[in-house]
Amino acid sequence: MNIKMVKNKNILNTDYLIIGNSAAGLSAAENIRKNDKNSPITVLTKEKYSNYSKPLTTYYLAGRLEPGNLYFKKSNFYEENNIDLKTNQNVVSIKSSDNLAITEQGNQYLYNKLLIASGGRPIIPEIRVIDKTGKTLSLDEAMSSVKGIFTLTTLDDAIMIRKYINEYSIKTASILGGGLIGLKAAEALLGLHLNINIVELSDKLLSASFDETASGILIEAIKKSGSSIYCGQTIEEIYTENNSINSFKLSNGRKIPSDLLILAVGVLPDTGYLKNSGIKTDAGIITDSRMKTSIDNIYAAGDIVKSHDVLSGSDKNMAIWPIAVKQGEVAGSNMSGIDTAYPGGFLMNSVEILGMPMISLGQSSIEYDDKNKDLKVYKSHDTDRKIYRKIVVRQNRAVGAILIGAIERAGIYWGLINNNVDVSEIGENIVKEDFGLIQLPADYRKHLVVGEGIEV
Repeated sequence: MNIKMVKNKNILNTDYLIIGNSAAGLSAAENIRKNDKNSPITVLTKEKYSNYSKPLTTYYLAGRLEPGNLYFKKSNFYEENNIDLKTNQNVVSIKSSDNLAITEQGNQYLYNKLLIASGGRPIIPEIRVIDKTGKTLSLDEAMSSVKGIFTLTTLDDAIMIRKYINEYSIKTASILGGGLIGLKAAEALLGLHLNINIVELSDKLLSASFDETASGILIEAIKKSGSSIYCGQTIEEIYTENNSINSFKLSNGRKIPSDLLILAVGVLPDTGYLKNSGIKTDAGIITDSRMKTSIDNIYAAGDIVKSHDVLSGSDKNMAIWPIAVKQGEVAGSNMSGIDTAYPGGFLMNSVEILGMPMISLGQSSIEYDDKNKDLKVYKSHDTDRKIYRKIVVRQNRAVGAILIGAIERAGIYWGLINNNVDVSEIGENIVKEDFGLIQLPADYRKHLVVGEGIEV
């Protein structure tokens, strides 16, 4: 590939430029290097770390892992693959007509092909923050000036929260949002033996993936720890004293004391810096099946894109690690000349609360009703052992699953969904205690064992 060389100390030339140093970006870089051994690859990240696993940041917060244990690529990954990593480089604009990426630090990167894999940004809700004098700030304004209010999407966030807890001997912490980010934050804070308040607008926790039974099991476990859950509520006002949060008011008027607040209402694709780039967006970057954007030499992957959901047939934001990795692989292959299609994916979530593991797959929260008359929903609930299984079947194909307490067969259920396997002959056995490979259709069993290199 030919690069237009520009001699300017603030312009750096590269063949492949990747914005983003996490799952999608590094998956792409690795695949590019497999196919193109020599062309320059440059990776930009606005963070100061070489790489880390974002799903593990709450393990740092809980004191279970230190930053050096969070790497998902070895420390010599960049050197081995001849990748030029540039840390502390925050891209603020893309001039696609000139093949230039411009950073806040004043550097410009001239590229031949570009991958945008910069992920998402935390949602900051519109909440009034009021001090003792009556002075009011927006929550967005208060984030940089009021102590004790945090988001939790990066390692730096986790480091600041842990430092704050230790420095101020925090005993009570609150979480706004009962989705995956909020529950992983709760998991970490419960591990630190803090009293927890969880505020969730929906009438259940993990509402996007859990049904009422699963949410009820989760709520019961958290309440038994002495923590409080406020479903069907949000925070209307936050109150501060001495420039630190000390309480907040719920939408029902109740005032809740709190020394710390984590905002976990979700993330949005971080597309603000693409405003004048010419790249088409719609609640995320729009790509084709090759992960190519509306501009021929620009690709995108990971949390910043709208992904194809194979179960619903629609395109949506699916900000999960496995999808980001797969999209990065596909983008990297196509950028380096190997035609590869992204097959689509479906949502998967995993969290452990108070020693109780929970997994959801696909369209797990839906039930049989007037809108879903083509569904069969199989459930098994052992209340004594806190074990719950739910499998959603549509037109003889599994499309969703919830597993609580006993998750060892999650891989089997994932395979049934991912491979669109006919489960009509399995029936209610699909949620029984002894369900396993022997109950699977013979053709699918043969496919599995042949795939493992076993002769049948």
